[in-house]
Amino acid sequence: MSQSPTAAEPDFDFQMRSLAEEAQQFLDVGEGTAAVPAAASAGSEKKGEPGLLDFLRPLLQRLESLGQIVTENTMAIMRLEEASAVQAKVPHLLTSVQGEIEQKSRLNQKLFDALHDELRSYKDGFLLDVMHRPIARDLITLFDDLTELHRQADLFLQKTASTNPEIAAAQAQVRNLNTNLDHVTGSLLEILARMDVHRAEPSCGKLDKHTQRVLNVQPASSPEEDFAIASSVKPGFIWRERTFRPEEVIVKRWRREEETHSQK
Repeated sequence: MSQSPTAAEPDFDFQMRSLAEEAQQFLDVGEGTAAVPAAASAGSEKKGEPGLLDFLRPLLQRLESLGQIVTENTMAIMRLEEASAVQAKVPHLLTSVQGEIEQKSRLNQKLFDALHDELRSYKDGFLLDVMHRPIARDLITLFDDLTELHRQADLFLQKTASTNPEIAAAQAQVRNLNTNLDHVTGSLLEILARMDVHRAEPSCGKLDKHTQRVLNVQPASSPEEDFAIASSVKPGFIWRERTFRPEEVIVKRWRREEETHSQK
């Protein structure tokens, strides 16, 4: 910012030339009056000719005005430099403010997500405990009863093989009963699915205490089979990725006395 301090006022050189011309006029007047007798000069002063102070007063006034102009321009330059320094800091301040805003936005989003998850958990718990659990539990019990009836009917068909017409007619009725049971159990599973309750697939391998419950145990033939699932008695059910009813299974257990007896 290299502006001239006197750009808003008359040119400095012009002012100085004007002052020089006025001083020269004052000197010319002084030389002209030196040859005049003292009485004449005294008479001329009495007639109102200007004195030295009157000639210097315009010069002093112009010097004072010039000093004020220089001071004002210097202060204006200082203000411009301060404004320029502040302007140079503006991008850094904007970047800092933007970073804080983004950080607060991320924090607010995390808080909102946590609150949303908590509210959803409360809603799911209310739906499960107050509305779904009693009805779903009764439907699952009915499903277990129908499944057991279907198993007994299959067992009857496997054990009864005869050419007797009456027995053949009973077998046909049992087969029809099994078909109807299949339709009913399928309908129950659809009703449960509309309540977000789904039957879990029978699992194999080792026992999972989170999703399975031991109903009975049987001896294992080797230590590697300890806690291995032998069979599934009742299927498990899941409600929105949560275990609604654990699967009831029979597991194998290995005991040390069995190992000692096998070694003998």
